[in-house]
Amino acid sequence: MAWITPVTYEEASEDAKKFIDEREGALNSNKCATLLKNAVVYDSVEKNGWRMDDELQRLVGKRMGDLLEYVISVENKSVICSRYFTKCLADQGIDFETTEFTEQEKLIIEYGQAIARDFHNIPEDLKKRLKTAFTEEQIVVITGMAVVITADNYFETIMDLE
Repeated sequence: MAWITPVTYEEASEDAKKFIDEREGALNSNKCATLLKNAVVYDSVEKNGWRMDDELQRLVGKRMGDLLEYVISVENKSVICSRYFTKCLADQGIDFETTEFTEQEKLIIEYGQAIARDFHNIPEDLKKRLKTAFTEEQIVVITGMAVVITADNYFETIMDLE
């Protein structure tokens, strides 16, 4: 159970109220309502996460982007994001356990898992294979999204959000 009370509109800061007014349904989830205790935190963790996700999809496609975010969320034991990305994959007809993945998809899955397991020790062989399969810009955006989804996962877990 969450240990921080989600914000209500009445108690939200002026910055948060402005955001809530612009985005219908911003308080519909405990995660967003908790993040909105402070508009800067919301922007940093959630809003910028969506911007990064758009950029990831532009460069590698929705399927590979969702695979990356799914495997990191599962490795990080993030309840909300794992559930969300399971649905995103299912909406694309993907069952992670039974779907055949392309070599590039397998690589992004391996990279996401490596980041989530031990970001201090990404194997050199994996880095070399990434450089042959993706442009440097794609690798930077993939890695940036991995960092953002990890932060999101950590926030959810630390705050006991479900």
